Amino acid sequence: MYPAIDPEPLFASQSYGGKVVLITGASRGIGQETALQYARAGASVALVARDEDSLNETRNAITSAVPSAEVLVLPADVREAKCAESAVEKVLERFGKLDILIANAGFISVLGKGECSEDYSDETDTRPPFSLGTTPTLFFFLRN
Repeated sequence: MYPAIDPEPLFASQSYGGKVVLITGASRGIGQETALQYARAGASVALVARDEDSLNETRNAITSAVPSAEVLVLPADVREAKCAESAVEKVLERFGKLDILIANAGFISVLGKGECSEDYSDETDTRPPFSLGTTPTLFFFLRN
């Protein structure tokens, strides 16, 4: 591994200790792995996704690898502004701050060649995971 991208020094020094990271789409894949790596580097992590069972599996994987990890599970559909705002509020209630936001939530469907939903909405619903209405609130908390 190249020294510039080797995460082991970050893990050894707990360089993200005292930081709070909110990760959307944290129930599997890149979001799940991102949460694990931040926890390994000492961060407290808030996991957000729609499926609570999958989020609990992610939490269990993290606490198995990092027994001292602080993990908050927040089932929510962040396509809805109220749900995104509620997730941020719960992070602030639990940890008192939010340092890093990883907006990883997305949608994927398995379709055959040339297939798509009736109105294409599943494939083209590209609203950001945190709506523009929520963004000023996030910037305030990330800045302060």
